[in-house]
Amino acid sequence: MNTEKAIRKRQTNNKKLFLEQLKKTPTIEQSAQKVGVTRMTIYRWRKASKQFDRKVEEALREGREFVSDIAETQMFSLISQGKSEMIKYYLSHNNARYKDKLEISGNISAKDEPPTPAQKKFIKQAFKLSSLKDYGKKTKE
Repeated sequence: MNTEKAIRKRQTNNKKLFLEQLKKTPTIEQSAQKVGVTRMTIYRWRKASKQFDRKVEEALREGREFVSDIAETQMFSLISQGKSEMIKYYLSHNNARYKDKLEISGNISAKDEPPTPAQKKFIKQAFKLSSLKDYGKKTKE
């Protein structure tokens, strides 16, 4: 019994450490390595506990937000250093005037021509296969 209790205590501690690490490094592989467990162990824990799975998803979201904040800080630092590629990147993603634009030009025309005999054959066949079985038949008026 003491062995089972020790295992549960170690797993609980490893799960807690993993979730904290995931908030700093939002990749399961790296976070698991840093805690000393395998990626497969994490997936097994997630499958066994919906609550742990939800906590993993929340930690991943927090971690991604954290890394995004770091990346934005670095980007603004490069912009303040006058790095033109960062300036262009920022403007193209945050200002409508600098976004990439696609221009399409051309002409559209429609011809009002009667269908060819081959097209008529296909149309009749399509209507025969549909619920409109009487297409093309003369009606009594």
